[in-house]
This record gives sequence, structure tokens and C-alpha cells, in this order.
Amino acid sequence: MKTNGLADSAALFFQDFQLKDRELWRKFVDIYRTHPDSKNYGWRGEYWGKMMRGACLVYGYTKDEELHAILTETIRDMFTVAEEDGRVSSYERHNEFDAWDIWCRKYVILGCEYFLEICKDEAFKKEIISFISRCADHILKHIGSGEAQKEITDATRHWLGINSSSLLEPIVKLYRLTNEKKYLDFATYIVNTGAAKGINIFKLALEDELYPYQYGVSKAYEMMSCFEGLLEYYYVTGIEEYKTAVINFSKAIIKTELSVIGCSGITHELFDYTKARQTVRQKDVLQETCVTVTWIKLCGKLLALTKDPCFADCIEQSFYNAYLGALNVHHKDYLYLKGKNAHGATSDVKTTLLPIDSYSPLLSGKRGVYIGGFQILEDKSYYGCCACIASAGVGTFMQQMITADDEGITVNFFEQGKASLEYKGAKVEISQKTEYPVNGKIEIAIKTDAPVEFTLKVRVPEWTGKTEGYAVYKKEWLDDKVELDFDMPIRTQKPQQWDEETVYVPEAKKVYHNPDDDNYIALMRGPLTLAVDSNTGTPADSVFDFEPVGELCADNMISVDNPCLLKMKFTDREGKPFYMVDYASAGKYWDTDIAAWLRTK
Repeated sequence: MKTNGLADSAALFFQDFQLKDRELWRKFVDIYRTHPDSKNYGWRGEYWGKMMRGACLVYGYTKDEELHAILTETIRDMFTVAEEDGRVSSYERHNEFDAWDIWCRKYVILGCEYFLEICKDEAFKKEIISFISRCADHILKHIGSGEAQKEITDATRHWLGINSSSLLEPIVKLYRLTNEKKYLDFATYIVNTGAAKGINIFKLALEDELYPYQYGVSKAYEMMSCFEGLLEYYYVTGIEEYKTAVINFSKAIIKTELSVIGCSGITHELFDYTKARQTVRQKDVLQETCVTVTWIKLCGKLLALTKDPCFADCIEQSFYNAYLGALNVHHKDYLYLKGKNAHGATSDVKTTLLPIDSYSPLLSGKRGVYIGGFQILEDKSYYGCCACIASAGVGTFMQQMITADDEGITVNFFEQGKASLEYKGAKVEISQKTEYPVNGKIEIAIKTDAPVEFTLKVRVPEWTGKTEGYAVYKKEWLDDKVELDFDMPIRTQKPQQWDEETVYVPEAKKVYHNPDDDNYIALMRGPLTLAVDSNTGTPADSVFDFEPVGELCADNMISVDNPCLLKMKFTDREGKPFYMVDYASAGKYWDTDIAAWLRTK
């Protein structure tokens, strides 16, 4: 597949700006040599595996051989940090299996497993499997319910153990690679713990009587990671209740947790009834990119499993708004961090350009206000969790854009470009001609080297108001076209009504509805959420009084040298014009306030 739209630009941005940085990979492997996480119970050890997973997904699209060579080099470098007993940890032995130790080890195994999917050298694959097996065996020796072992939910001091329990995913994958029963047994042990100390989140999802923010533990990213593992466990056991639990959990997120930009958490990174409370004024740390990307990944897996277009709709909303909005394409730096570290102590830090912002404002606020997962590295540079996970978002989007299976070929996402594949013995080329998401005109050309019959499914986005989910075309194909034209009127959303709730942030807390939080409106056009950017001349914290009817502007400029994807003109009731742009383009220079929710009279 080769496209030349927004997703292609994002994939190449990560590949060229981050994923080909050999020095960065070296620094991340060195974390496992010097064990700096012991000093502050940190999480630097997650960086390598998170970035490796995203890099492999991006490679799946770009097929860039230099990138593949760099990933091969860093895996070989990672081999060298293993200790004699197979231990690979960013913690010293005297305080291992605490805090974020297992979480970080998880990412070493998981990163290697993703590389196996793109590895071309069979002998090297065997080396990798041997390496991660020894990594896992060291964990199995010390974690479990046996004598002198520590329970996995006790092997941390955070979030009732769901960070450690997310080890489930790579352990199940390792079982599939080796067919060694000890790994399946350990996965079963994790599932039976319920993933959280004193709370069985898998059972709660299966029963489907509570929403995720009511479970009693609320860390969104880590909880979704556990359910990714449960889905893998379903694949190897075939036990339907686990599949049901993952689907129930995900549908509950759709119902209660997604904001207008497709992310979750107004209380920084927590499930907190976001859908109803997203107009509640919070601090600047909300709508975390780690949550966005993990949600995109989970939806990608469920789309592949269920073929339910609601998961493609969720990916699209998150990708075009929260995700693309967070890309630091202008290479802004975090100079305000000079003299600070994650815990407030003074420390000289080097200016470090990260590829992505961590948090996104909904009400009037700025981008780039804080770095999620901020940790200082040995050379006094710094990095963060969102920067490492980010490339997996566009990798998943590309992976699910056009898919093929026994039922036919499916077009889930629309981007100018071309995909080539073999289907039923024929070579099939699918080309898209479109300016989506700016307009809804899409021309899909299907060419084959011989007549071949198959079913073509093209997603009909949920925002169109149509209910079919997919347009279905079953015929013999040779040289054909399918044309779609989705109307894109302005749609509005008002805050959801609610009275009071108990949220876990992290402890149980009663929250109450404030009528002032109802005085907002959000506008959408197609898959894009609109936003006010103060650089267009109207302060983002203004009080707006207008009919939500706008017109497309001929110029796509927020200000001089500051382009946007989409710009629309509106007129207030006094006849004064103001402008809104696509959320992803707003505030990209970090010098202006933006708002997705507009304050109204």
C-alpha cells in the first residue's frame, strides 16, 4: 500500500524524525544496563518496547529497509543486557518486582514479539524467541501463587496491579510462539487473578453491569492493555466469555468515556465518565495520547475480530482529531522544563524535541503544557511515554485501512493512494481518489489482471447518520469504479446530562453536576471536530452566541505561515464573523489557546 494523505505524512514523520534515530535506540537499551529506574521507581524501561512496537507497525506500511536494519541492530543490542539467569530489568535486583518493573519488562518481550512479525531471518527469529523466553522464565520463577513467589498484583505499588497484569498479552503471544504449556498456565493464573488486587475487572466486564469508571480502578491505558491480553487469551483458549468481556468493555468505553476528539480522561489519564463530564473545567493534564493510541490499537483488534464498523468509526474519530492534533510537526521544544524533573527537584535537562504532545485541551487551553511519563535519561535529555507509543497509532490505522479475508475485501478508511494484493489467485489493485476528510467525495477504482468475483465492502461512516455500516458490492471485478459522496453538514453536540457519580481518581470520589457546565456546544463536520484557535482573532474563552451554520473558507490559514486542513466562517447574532478550524490543526505552535467546546450564553 502507498498513500499520500494525512496518514502517510504521519507515518513518514515518525519514521524520519524518531524511529531511525540510532542514538535514541542506544539510550533506551542502556536503561537496561544502568538500571536508573531503581532510583525513583521510574518507568524508563518501557520506552524501548513501546517504540519498537510502533516502529514495526510503521515498517509494515513503509517497508523501509533502513528502518528494518536499525530495528535489527537495536534488538541485537538488547540481547547484550540479559544477565546470566535471563533477567532483563531496568531495576536493580534489590528492588525488582515493584512499581513499574514488570510493566517495563513486558515491553521488552512485547517489542520483540512485534519485530518477529516483520523479521525476515529465520535463524534470527529463533534467537529472539530464545531471548524473550529467558526473560519470561525469570519472571515466572518469582511471580505467581507458589511458595516464595509474589502475586502479580502485589508486584507493584500502583493501580491495584493492573500495570503488572498487562504482562498477559506478551505471555500469551509467547505461548503461541513456543507452545510451551508453562506460559499458558501463567496466562491462566493472571486471568484468574482478575488483573487487579481485590477486583476482577474481567468478570465485571463480562457481567456488564458497571462501566469502566465504576470498576474501582481507573487507569485507562493500563486497563485497556489488560483487555488486549484477554483478547489474546481468548484466541488460544476459544473461551467465548473472554471475547464477550472484551467486547462489553470496549462498548462501555464508547458509551461513557469518549470525548468529542475521541480520547478519554478529563482527570489526566483515568476513566472518569468523560463523555458526560468533558465540559468540566480541569487542569491542563487531560486527554492523554497514550490513551488515544491504546484505544486505537484495541479498536483495531476488535475490528479485525468482529468486523463491527463501530470500531472503525472510533479509530477514525480518534485518529483525525486527538491523534493528529498531538503530532509535534513543528518540532517545538519544552523549554519551560529547564530546571525541573518529573518530581519537581532541580536538575539541568537538555532541550529534547519529542514527536508528539501528551495532552490535549477540550476547553480553552494550550497544547504542549506537560510531558506524559516524563523521565530524565543518563545524558540529561528526557523522554516520555506518549512519545514512545505514538507511532503505533498511525501504524494501526494503516494496518486496518484496506483488509482482505475469506469474506472479501474491505475498505475501512479513505486516503488518496493505492493498495495492491492477491485475492483468489488474481492480482487486485485498489486505488482511492479523494480529499477526505475535507470532503466526502471518494472514487475507488478496482483493477484486476483477470476477472475475479468477490465482495467489496466500503465503510459508511456513522457520522453520516446512515445505519448500514458498510456498502456492499458483490460482483465479478476487472476494471471498475465505486463512487461515494458523503454529505458533510455541520453537526452539533451539547453536553450530556447527568446528576452525580462516583469516579475513582484514583480513590472513590463523589462528583456532582454543575449547571454551568451545560453552557457549551461542540461542532463537527464529517469526521473532523472543529475548534476555535485564538490566532484567528477570536479568543478561545469567548462566550459565543450564533447559529451553527458556517461556510468553507477559500484560504486555509489560521494565521500567517500557519495553515490548517479546514477553515470555516461563522457569524454571531450581532453580525460579527469568527472562524473555526479542524481540531488537529489548532494550536500547533503552542502559542495560542484553543477550544473544542465553545462557551455559550
